[in-house]
Amino acid sequence: MSGTDLKDEEKIKQEMIEFLMEKITGGLSEKVIDYGNSPRNCGTMAKPDGYAKIKGPCGDTMEMFLKVQNDKIVDIAYTTDGCMTSHAAGSAATVMAKGKKVRECIGINQSSILEHLGGMPKDSEHCALLAANTFHKALQNYATGKKR
Repeated sequence: MSGTDLKDEEKIKQEMIEFLMEKITGGLSEKVIDYGNSPRNCGTMAKPDGYAKIKGPCGDTMEMFLKVQNDKIVDIAYTTDGCMTSHAAGSAATVMAKGKKVRECIGINQSSILEHLGGMPKDSEHCALLAANTFHKALQNYATGKKR
């Protein structure tokens, strides 16, 4: 075989591997799979400074719990009864917010969560919106001083 034939064969092998991985993962990024299978900050919190619970249009429910000190999110947790992509989005929102000033967190939205995760299939993007909306509602709850 010539060098060109070997290069073509390697290219075909690589394309087949990428095709198979796409089929196996359903087009999910490595980060979505990682966060979805090994969620960060998943759980509840006693006496949070901010709290929200939202049921999304898909039927998934998400809760967010915030602990704030000196206008900084020092602890954050979420729960969801949703699928892996809901867990990935909830995890991403908490990872992005933890340790940041409340004001900085205003920029955490559906787009930034999707960017953090390396994207999601179109039919899963609503999970990032649910996470962003729940997080912002928890921030509003904190700002208004309403306790859970």
